[in-house]
Amino acid sequence: MRQFPGWIGVDIKGTLERAFGLPVTVANDANCMLLGEVWAGAAKGYTDVIGVTLGTGVGGGILTGGRLLEGARGLGGELGHFRLHALDGVACTCGAIGCYERYAATTALVRSAQKAGLDAPDGRAIFEAAAAGDARTLAVLNGWINEIAQGLAGLVHIFNPQLILIGGGVSAQQALLIDPLAAQVRKSIMPAFAEGLELKAAALQNDAGLVGAVYYFKQQ
Repeated sequence: MRQFPGWIGVDIKGTLERAFGLPVTVANDANCMLLGEVWAGAAKGYTDVIGVTLGTGVGGGILTGGRLLEGARGLGGELGHFRLHALDGVACTCGAIGCYERYAATTALVRSAQKAGLDAPDGRAIFEAAAAGDARTLAVLNGWINEIAQGLAGLVHIFNPQLILIGGGVSAQQALLIDPLAAQVRKSIMPAFAEGLELKAAALQNDAGLVGAVYYFKQQ
């Protein structure tokens, strides 16, 4: 979750309702991604889902028993900031050390590739090199996938989902990301949790959040 100077404590809902004379709901963007997929996408028909978006950071949403987990103040499901390497990890923009998004975001993949001396301006270049069979790129990519998988394994043991849904631009990489990630997660969890567990890419792409925001509004 990122803080925006000058917006802390602003009554967004009330301000928009007064300005437009219409009812307004406010929801987290990653939660909306998950709800969009539940309503009209790859998670339709599921009741227990972990949704993770991989991009500049890591966003997420959790559906449990058919209900969105929002927490006491609507802040639940902030998956990017549980501590995967709390003792010796990379400093995070939130002020903590070793947060999940510092290892699982697409920016973390790019950072690792550049640290390894690869010509990797962005995620697309990395996946192109991996698809061409470059061994060093594949090694970096596999290390990144393992970091994502270890975080997901912890979440699976807490929430026991039917489905893990991966969003973000990199989710289009079925052979190089989705398939090996699914295999790594299954290897990293207790057998009972792996029974019936699916992992797949989100279907609605950039429209998922907008669709989910409509669904969230309809539910209130």
